[in-house]
Amino acid sequence: MKLEEIQELWNRDRDIDIEELAIESSRIPQIHDKYLKIYIDERIRLKGLEFELAKLVRTKTDYYSGRMAQEDLEKLGWEPFLDKILKAEINSYIDADEDIFKIKRNITVMQEKINYLDSVIKMINNRGFQIKSAIDWIKFKSGIL
Repeated sequence: MKLEEIQELWNRDRDIDIEELAIESSRIPQIHDKYLKIYIDERIRLKGLEFELAKLVRTKTDYYSGRMAQEDLEKLGWEPFLDKILKAEINSYIDADEDIFKIKRNITVMQEKINYLDSVIKMINNRGFQIKSAIDWIKFKSGIL
């Protein structure tokens, strides 16, 4: 799910109808469940990307160090890396590698989605207090308190 889609969903769910506070209160578990499921799905995807990155770093380390077998190169569709580089330089080659960069960029986007969802869930967790405050304000305005 794209960040923009999650933001659009939250834009529809975030407002509290001041005229229907009882209904809004009863919706809290449903809204919480909805965003918690999205949050968990995104965290699972993030873990998958992190595993993919670790595996690719290992593969690229073998590639740049010249230890990759010809059959593995053919399977991946890569040309042999013919330059001789120092062991200490391998990390800088890996960091500049386009395949690694793409996964790292996807991980960053995924982390931002998770941070956004974490904020949404915190707001949902506070929703009961917001509704109670609205009820107290209504009571105060009407002279009940």
